[in-house]
Amino acid sequence: MTVRQGRSRWSVLPLIVVIALIAGACGGAAATQAPTAAPTAAPTAAPTAAPSEASGGTLIAAWAGPCCNGVDWLTPWDGGGDAHFINKYMSRLTTWTIKDNLYDQLVGDLAESWAISDDKLTWTFKLRPNVTWHDGTPFTAEDVKFSFDLCLNPKNSMNPCQYGAPLYTLVGAKEVQDGTATEIAGVKVVDPLTIALTFTAPNALFPINISELFILPKHTVGQIPLDQLKTSDYWASKNIGTGPFKWDKYTPGQSIELVPFDNYWRGKPKLERIIRRDFQDLATGYLAFDNGDIDFIYITADEVARYEANPNAVVIGAVSGVQNSIVLNRVKHPEFDNKLFRQALITAIDRPSIIESIYGGNAVIPSCLYNPAISQGSHGPWEYDPAKAKDLLAQSGVDVAGLGLINMATYYGDQLSGNVMAAVLKNWADNLGIQAGQVQQLDSAAAAKVYTGDATFDTYFQGAANGPTGDRARNYFTSAAAFPAGGNGYPGFAYKNPAFDKLIDEAGAEFDKAKQDALYGQACDIMTDELPWLFMWHTKRFHVASKRIKNLILTPAAGGGSYYDAVETWTVDPR
Repeated sequence: MTVRQGRSRWSVLPLIVVIALIAGACGGAAATQAPTAAPTAAPTAAPTAAPSEASGGTLIAAWAGPCCNGVDWLTPWDGGGDAHFINKYMSRLTTWTIKDNLYDQLVGDLAESWAISDDKLTWTFKLRPNVTWHDGTPFTAEDVKFSFDLCLNPKNSMNPCQYGAPLYTLVGAKEVQDGTATEIAGVKVVDPLTIALTFTAPNALFPINISELFILPKHTVGQIPLDQLKTSDYWASKNIGTGPFKWDKYTPGQSIELVPFDNYWRGKPKLERIIRRDFQDLATGYLAFDNGDIDFIYITADEVARYEANPNAVVIGAVSGVQNSIVLNRVKHPEFDNKLFRQALITAIDRPSIIESIYGGNAVIPSCLYNPAISQGSHGPWEYDPAKAKDLLAQSGVDVAGLGLINMATYYGDQLSGNVMAAVLKNWADNLGIQAGQVQQLDSAAAAKVYTGDATFDTYFQGAANGPTGDRARNYFTSAAAFPAGGNGYPGFAYKNPAFDKLIDEAGAEFDKAKQDALYGQACDIMTDELPWLFMWHTKRFHVASKRIKNLILTPAAGGGSYYDAVETWTVDPR
């Protein structure tokens, strides 16, 4: 077995970090370069932030905005953008440090080190010793194996396991996904602190991609019947993890409270309590921040100037790595299955004007799913061209009158997103003659029902998290993708393209960065041409934080982020 020591500094996503907030607002994000494969060894520990002189305090915050499902969405594997809150009490195998506004180094979290075999088919992870679950039970390789097996089990009612795509090419993964096996044959427990993972082909990116999947406790979650996992009261009452804080109190519709885990392996946290507050809308959350009732909250771009003028606050902004896209219901409207019509739709949207007038210039137009740091292929983004849109519509042969009223649904509840969606519907009406229906801004449960439930939507405005490599497309668009349940678009539609599958598989197996980039570029060209979704933009996102918080590391990363934020060192000055 070969092992290469050392850490590579890879600029992954443009992110902003605020450490020991004391004054001023953050600047723009820096340019970045995408990584290739993961390093074959990890350092023994992640660096920690410089501790504050003060200690204690209760942090009260609103994990809100476009990213999050809210306090009543308790299961961790379908938590969407709630990752930044979930990682206060749960952990992954690997994570990222942040330096100079960037994802900096891939480091071990529950894993202490990892290595690749000579044939590049088997990754072996050494787990961190002396880590315990919040109830005192030792964390072992059995928990990792249990989590991987459960993630791919189709009977698991928590599915979709949103970040399970790194597991798809494990030996035996397909059998578990097909329901003919319950354990992944390629996952072997070597000893309590060692696990070996064998793949059907080299998986160069596994240590990177697995950095988003939370590891669950076998001894507790394993006792819950598979068909009851989503609805079990375990998540509201216990929710055991290995993170720096542990579950204390859940008040439906209002809050979740966490308290320090004294035996956290990096050291007991300084904060006395973390309270996550829930708000029905962002405006109510903003009022709570203005009154000093909460310590940070997501803000939309149109609120930035107001909070930059607040002497008691710091605005934190960065390109989030979230791809906003529009999904088209091809089952309800077979016309959307026409590629030329989809191309007409994207060409008819005046994205530059929407970005400038509504987002205040805080967005970048990509070619495909990938964040701008990753190869965008040779095609380049579709440009706004009403005449070309009309020509493509004519070539498609689609009679837009037959569509009827076209609504646009979303889970984004903020006014800015509503304005964006209304602008898109108006562009389609003005340039293509499509009858503009309603903007439907739904709560999380209602949005899930119309999207992955009964699929009654016409079009759907969403955010898709991007990772540090192009392999993120595997989650959404490869034939084996399991996100969301029922297909990688919604029930009844799953994008399937063998040529695309081949490119993603070849890129994921490639350890040479230049070759990997070229393969992802070709995959991007396919996405740009076929438009399984209408790829819109990557926005810059913002938070506002109170200057009372010390040692804060916070960034609007995709999906809430998989990064080490040194929360055990945070403190909050008295109100």
